[in-house]
Amino acid sequence: MTRTDPFRLRLERRVAAFIGEHAVLLPGERAVLMLSGGPDSMALLAVVRSLERRLRLGLTLSAVHVDYGARGRESDRDRTLVERACAEAGVPLHVLRLERPLTGADFQERAREVRYRFARETAQLVAATVVVTAHNRDDQAETVLYRLAKYASPRALAGMRPRRGDLARPLLCLGGAEVRKYCAAAGIEYGEDASNATAAYARNVLRLDVVPRLEAFNPRLSETLATSALLAAAEADVLAAAVAEARRRTSAPADEAVAALDVAALSGESPALRALVLHDVAAGVLGGHALVGHRLVEALVALATRPGGGRISLGRGLEAAREGRLLVVRRVAAGHACSPVTITGDELMRPAEAPVLFCGRRVWLALRPGATFRRERAAGGEGFVGLRTAPVRLVLRHPHPGERFAPDGLGGATTVARFLAAARVPPKERRRAVLLAADGAVAWLGFCAPGGRPAARVAQPFRVDESTVCTLHVKLEEA
Repeated sequence: MTRTDPFRLRLERRVAAFIGEHAVLLPGERAVLMLSGGPDSMALLAVVRSLERRLRLGLTLSAVHVDYGARGRESDRDRTLVERACAEAGVPLHVLRLERPLTGADFQERAREVRYRFARETAQLVAATVVVTAHNRDDQAETVLYRLAKYASPRALAGMRPRRGDLARPLLCLGGAEVRKYCAAAGIEYGEDASNATAAYARNVLRLDVVPRLEAFNPRLSETLATSALLAAAEADVLAAAVAEARRRTSAPADEAVAALDVAALSGESPALRALVLHDVAAGVLGGHALVGHRLVEALVALATRPGGGRISLGRGLEAAREGRLLVVRRVAAGHACSPVTITGDELMRPAEAPVLFCGRRVWLALRPGATFRRERAAGGEGFVGLRTAPVRLVLRHPHPGERFAPDGLGGATTVARFLAAARVPPKERRRAVLLAADGAVAWLGFCAPGGRPAARVAQPFRVDESTVCTLHVKLEEA
């Protein structure tokens, strides 16, 4: 009977204790191992299989490998190593070979997206509940340093969790040197990625330059940062409970919204907890364990605390908007586009026998001499546009993104979007707002107010007054 190497046995016992303490893998789970062919992933396959046999965890294992085709013979070598190891272990392997190699400065980020998407697709295919990665303690230290350098957030210190959702990292308790020593003791073949030795990527700069310099102050830097990450993660869990309770106090229902918060209730929370709630909302809607930067949280705080409307992009097809007493997060609707309609001055001089059709609506236009204004009709949504000269050209169109105008009675200019939000116009109706431009200047805005009633606002420079030479009467109707 072959005696197990003492070092291998001690290392596997440490991993087993780590798995049990942090519930990294649960008995009876179906798991998908992400294997690159490097020392960490090949050790992962060996360690998990060894623990499965000795501890009888009842795991059902599958594996995935992505061949990016970017490193020529090295890519072929790594794929062959993984295929041979999985065949010997009796672990089903799913391989993705890219038809076109990934290139560009963002190669690593796009490669990460590809392999995690493939791993999760495979997990769904084989009914697995967890995707297992081979991140070790050195990777954890690099992650903490990278996030602290890039993101202004205490959450950066938490690094990667041993188990979070469908991701498990059972080797976080091991250093990179220990993993290589394990491979040597167990006779495990692996490939070295030559690109890891270049300073082309930020992670490599940390590994090759920053970490060695810091280790001059603390030789056990990786262990210290990894322990700090575990402590920070535990404290973050306590804080998460407080944030969840604050979410319960501030959440509000909203039609067609992904999430909504009551602004008044949110203002009653402490500034720190308010920011944490908004961070939690953003992270929740963006998904994928997204790292939400401090600038985005600051923008959300400003949106929630300033009066009036407004909106900001969250990315991934989502936006946050201030709508009256609510701060809502919704999916950005596809752009609503209609071709502009032009009416010449000569056409206005002739009596209107039919309305102008625009965006499924009828727009009646009548040009009359002198100053004409009917208050009761204006209150019903009709427009009276005061002109100092007869217009040469009128254009009916939808507002441009970020377009500004000065609504009569407001005392200043604002964006059309902010004006409509403050008027509580439903989002789907804002995209159908009709703008009338007279010789290039915004003169009138028509829209559907809450309750479906027509409404309009004339721009301040076009209000009817003593200087008005002629008045354009505008009436908007649904076709």
